[in-house]
Amino acid sequence: MARASRREIEERIHQVGLLSRRKSPKFIVHFIAEKWGLKDRQIRNYIRLAEKEWEKYFSRLKRCGKSYHAAQLRDLKDAAYSKKIVIGKGEKRINEKTGKLEIVYDDKQVITIADLNLILEIIKEEAKLMGIYPTSKIEGDLNLKHSGEIDSRLTHILKMEDEELDGIIKKLSKTGINNSHSGEEKKRD
Repeated sequence: MARASRREIEERIHQVGLLSRRKSPKFIVHFIAEKWGLKDRQIRNYIRLAEKEWEKYFSRLKRCGKSYHAAQLRDLKDAAYSKKIVIGKGEKRINEKTGKLEIVYDDKQVITIADLNLILEIIKEEAKLMGIYPTSKIEGDLNLKHSGEIDSRLTHILKMEDEELDGIIKKLSKTGINNSHSGEEKKRD
């Protein structure tokens, strides 16, 4: 058998690398042996080379940091802007070639739409990555010098969601408890 060219070797390493993301080495050895007719040892060398390529890839990611993840989010956002849907009257038919049941559209029309909810989520994740999107909970180290009861109440309040706090404020306003500034304004008038 003739030696593989440099390009064939690179393509094989790439294919083995893609397989190694989700398949076990045992599966890869069996699959590649059937596909390319290689021996166990040759395939294990390809697996080792593919693992080295993954190591290089992740070391580059580590160096790139936020910029890589921001680019990935932008790619996802581009895909969300160009989501394609099919409009038309569909009918279930058995494909004569494959024998499988398929949906066949007679008056098919493909339309590109934007998945706005997904786009919004991606934008939020980008903002979080850049540190400009506020978190919904206040987190941090609480070094309070009060009694244990006050500490536990304050900790509970700080961990509350915005909706819970709004509900408490509404209850307090219904009972007539106002802040000191609103009382002062009434006295001046």
